[in-house]
Amino acid sequence: MASKTKAGSNDHRGEQGFTLLEICVALLIMTISALGAAGLFFFATKYNSTSYDTNISLMIAQQRLERLRRTPFSDPSLAAGSTTDTANNAGHLYTVVTTICNTSACGGSATLELITVQVSLQGASNLWTTTVTGQRASAASGPYLQ
Repeated sequence: MASKTKAGSNDHRGEQGFTLLEICVALLIMTISALGAAGLFFFATKYNSTSYDTNISLMIAQQRLERLRRTPFSDPSLAAGSTTDTANNAGHLYTVVTTICNTSACGGSATLELITVQVSLQGASNLWTTTVTGQRASAASGPYLQ
């Protein structure tokens, strides 16, 4: 005998839904995916900050090198040796080491100076140094001029 149901009755024999176990597995997969994405955001922020500091240190090194290249060759600030000072940009402190070589022991001469500027961010986790090197020649006459 066929059973008859009234319209609007609560007979749910033909419907299927999600079980509690299926919902828990889906939530677990979504949680793992979200944690992975959050980790990517953390590393992206960290590396963007490091990239900013690296670009600023390169700018500081280039400015320092250009200032030294504009200085007259006989200026006392271009004496051979190393100097260390600090630069500040947007609250970040950078250590700047400037090395000037005018001897043959390091590749320079009486008419050629090698200038090396190294800049690094001051801090506990500093793992990089930006180095810019340039040469500077005196305006002395050579054998090619007559």
